[in-house]
Amino acid sequence: MKNALIGPILGLAAAAALTSGLAACSSAASSASHPAATTRPVTAAAGARTLHFIASDEKGNLAQEDLGAKSPAGGPDIGDIIAFTQTLTSDGKRAGEVHVVSVGVDHTRHLSECSATMSLDGGTIQLAGIVSMDPTFTLTVVGGTGSYAHAAGTMDFDGSGDIQKMTVSLTAGA
Repeated sequence: MKNALIGPILGLAAAAALTSGLAACSSAASSASHPAATTRPVTAAAGARTLHFIASDEKGNLAQEDLGAKSPAGGPDIGDIIAFTQTLTSDGKRAGEVHVVSVGVDHTRHLSECSATMSLDGGTIQLAGIVSMDPTFTLTVVGGTGSYAHAAGTMDFDGSGDIQKMTVSLTAGA
């Protein structure tokens, strides 16, 4: 994507040079799509799980609206909306998708409220939280379905490099 309006995975930025997907939701740093993950899922202590993904933009699967007053070049403004889907890979193989919607909620600090659903084999993981214009951020795992029913934990996003990394840390019982 070559726009300039995605601030969180999820915010929104109405600037001239935009990035892609979740990275665009949090920063104006460019990020390339890479189809292969370089890390594998690992198991942590008694029932806790950590899942590693690489997120890649799905061409043509992005919508954004700069609602209300024109957003400043520095980021999303109140009421701005972005929605998109990205493909998730793990260990070089397709693992699912993440579907994201984000709404600008703070004019001064360029914050957005983000909601996302990771659709994976065996179920979904639901994410939510406030995202700033930083290329790294954390969302809360607020639930899930199937093998992720009653999921809890966090999702750390890192779009500071050439790839968009997502690390989901599920607590015991999830």
